[in-house]
Amino acid sequence: MTMALDFAAPWMLILLPFAVLPVLPRRSDTLPFSSVAWLPPDHVGRWVGWLARLCGVLAIAAIVVGLAGPGRSQLQVPRTGSGAQILILMDRSASMDEPMASPGVESPRGDSKNKVARASLTSFVSQRPNDRLAFMMFGTSPVLAMPFTYNHRAIDDAIAATAIGRGMPDTQLDRGMLAALDQFEGRPSSGRRAIVLVSDGGARLDETVRRRIQASLLRNQIALYFIYLRSGIYSPDLNATLPAGEASAEAELHRYFLSLPTPYRLFQAGDAKAMMAAVAEINRQQNALTSFVEHLPRQDWSPYCFAVALFCAAMLMAMRLFQVRSWA
Repeated sequence: MTMALDFAAPWMLILLPFAVLPVLPRRSDTLPFSSVAWLPPDHVGRWVGWLARLCGVLAIAAIVVGLAGPGRSQLQVPRTGSGAQILILMDRSASMDEPMASPGVESPRGDSKNKVARASLTSFVSQRPNDRLAFMMFGTSPVLAMPFTYNHRAIDDAIAATAIGRGMPDTQLDRGMLAALDQFEGRPSSGRRAIVLVSDGGARLDETVRRRIQASLLRNQIALYFIYLRSGIYSPDLNATLPAGEASAEAELHRYFLSLPTPYRLFQAGDAKAMMAAVAEINRQQNALTSFVEHLPRQDWSPYCFAVALFCAAMLMAMRLFQVRSWA
């Protein structure tokens, strides 16, 4: 681990000389007595006096150092794990609130596609303890629910929040893909990178968007996984050969993804079991071990300094209660 001590406000350290004030003699500490020679030796009082001065010095010094904001920055911790950076891009359009069923069922009944996706993605997150994950939704416009983080509880909460309210009226998958790719730009890679796209629809992308997606995937070395949620006979089979002129938006999107020079894998899920199998396979493919360096945020030590100052002040208050202020 790389350790670098620094201060957020180093100019506050010029106040440190005030810490010697408790050591200086003060006339207010003396008591008049007719003959000092008559006084018995007070070893305990002498030690208590030095302890009080020490507490005063520590209290002032700790306050000054705490105000200066000590801490450690540029922390780097070597880790071994999958180390993947995975962004989950989930469709949050209104169609995701519809029931999900196996192909061939004309009147599907059961859990919504959103609920099935939530359960599987939550399981997927729990199996990736060493990964930095992000979660983004898209519909009419993309919404970054949680940027890349190691706090998987926050990712779980973001996934669970998709159950609140109704879905957006439109599916702008192209805007969602571009926004997801932007999250990788300028970010150092610590291992594998992947986007897990979960949607029940497709999109016809124009040439400009196609070039931008391809360039970003290639530049950032991102693998793409498309989990296509089907709703019975109303959703086309993307692996089926369609007659010329009858290609759906989903099929066109799938063929475009196949033409990309970067890794791509399609999963078609018609029920909860197929959805769980899809995320399990993605987890297996992204589970290769690698060594990487994790950059930690700055650690602030100010609370520890203020805790020391509070303890010393409490000691001074306690000793003040037993101090003799008058011989009368």
